[in-house]
Amino acid sequence: MPAPRTADEERAASVTHLLALEAAGTLTPGDVKTVAEAYGRSPKSVQRWMQRARDNDGQYQRKQRDATEVTPRMEEELIRWCGSIAAAHRTLQDDGVMPLSYSAFHAAVMRAYPPSFLAGLRDGEKARRRYDLHGSHRDRGRRNDAWEADHKEADVWVNVDGTARKPWLTLFVNCSNSGICGWAVTPHTPSSQAIIVAIHHALQRGGHHGPFGGIPKLVRVDRGADFLSKAVAQTMGALAVRRVELPPRRPDLKPYVESLNAAFKDMLFRGMPGYTHCPDPDPAARPKPPPLEGLLTFEALTTEIRSFVHRWNHEHRIRSLGNRTPLQAWKADRTVIHDLPPGALNRSLPLVRRTFTVTDTGIDWNGRDYLGPWMRHHIGDHVRLRHLPGRYDTVEAYDAGTDEYRGTAHWTNAASSHLLKRVKEDNAADAARLKEALRRRPGIVAERHAATATPAPPQPLTTLTTEQARQRLRDPRDPHAATPESLPEPTGSWTGTGHPQPPPATDDHLPTPTSSWLTHPPATPSPPPPEQEDQM
Repeated sequence: MPAPRTADEERAASVTHLLALEAAGTLTPGDVKTVAEAYGRSPKSVQRWMQRARDNDGQYQRKQRDATEVTPRMEEELIRWCGSIAAAHRTLQDDGVMPLSYSAFHAAVMRAYPPSFLAGLRDGEKARRRYDLHGSHRDRGRRNDAWEADHKEADVWVNVDGTARKPWLTLFVNCSNSGICGWAVTPHTPSSQAIIVAIHHALQRGGHHGPFGGIPKLVRVDRGADFLSKAVAQTMGALAVRRVELPPRRPDLKPYVESLNAAFKDMLFRGMPGYTHCPDPDPAARPKPPPLEGLLTFEALTTEIRSFVHRWNHEHRIRSLGNRTPLQAWKADRTVIHDLPPGALNRSLPLVRRTFTVTDTGIDWNGRDYLGPWMRHHIGDHVRLRHLPGRYDTVEAYDAGTDEYRGTAHWTNAASSHLLKRVKEDNAADAARLKEALRRRPGIVAERHAATATPAPPQPLTTLTTEQARQRLRDPRDPHAATPESLPEPTGSWTGTGHPQPPPATDDHLPTPTSSWLTHPPATPSPPPPEQEDQM
């Protein structure tokens, strides 16, 4: 099969045929018009093609425009103006080093640089990455060969103890079938505790956990501080799970969990009350949380997420899996699953470094008392504790010498909910008082200056009249106001005009005599008249 001809070759063939008709004397204007309509051009354009071929010994060639190269000076100005071609052209014209028109300079820049480079100059690396090309999803592999983990902020406002918040999800996805192995939801920004809870949920199988789970070979994570924490590393390392740290800002390297994040937004959050991406009737208004009425509670959101996870794993069909559900793809894979050994889940928790002694009141750790029914037979024993990061309601105890598991201990002297509510209200009051003080500070500290259109030092604006200034000095509410108690007491050196007199001259203040005093002695001031005594 012959190779397809290019557009120039087709145009050259048409021009050669027209020249042959012209040489035979059979060329008509209709022939030229027919060729022009085939190429979407005017008959005059076809006639110019024929003339160019006559001037080139009957061989048609496209007219080559003079390609102007971008000089280093042009590139420097383009970088300086962050990719603004118009600003760079204007600056070069002002300097007298731009021989091109704007259209010619624009065409030269577009030929010299790809759109990704110009977008990066304008808006940075994030804009440049929009032009990156990514292939289809990587090889899925076998089940539990690899997992992907990520955090996802919920696209919905939720009522959390009387406050509108956007919770966060922590997800672990099996790459072989896109099944959700483990998840956790927190009402605030997640930490390593949410990751460990999600890992524990992902490792277990059976019951409400479903068939998905087991111990994977590796987990791909981004470079978030919580995913790189020592607690997460210890939890994964205890089970010989390799943690693969992906480069920053590369969501294409964990496509399955990113696809799941988009599915949560489109298939779950979009239909909930308080959806954050609904069109705003007043786009100019500052976005703010919606009223609490009608919002889901945190418990209701958790229930909805649990239901969605079940539908995703058991009912949702994925095209890249051959239109199968994750459960069908999981069952079709016969790879051996390595389940957790008994007690391995608690041993993967972070370990408290010091040892503790079991007494008749339990275990005392940082002022917290922990009790468990197993302690009655182990009073006096030394134990070590493991617990979830950030959670102190329960701890797992192990013998300090043999590392044998003893049992779970519960925090007994925790503050009541009523007391915690009072502490929360006091904290909120302090925060409101500080917020009001910080709101007033700019008007107290900042000095306002007059606007100007000429180069001149800033001129401060006088915002107080003389009477207002005097009133402020007498205002007792002003901590910087001058009060009668803070003014100095008048002394005998003060006159009626309110200006102190200079101190009287003493011997220490008299000038030292010089030789010129012999001929021109200084004038001696006359003594003051003696004071007359009051007559009786």
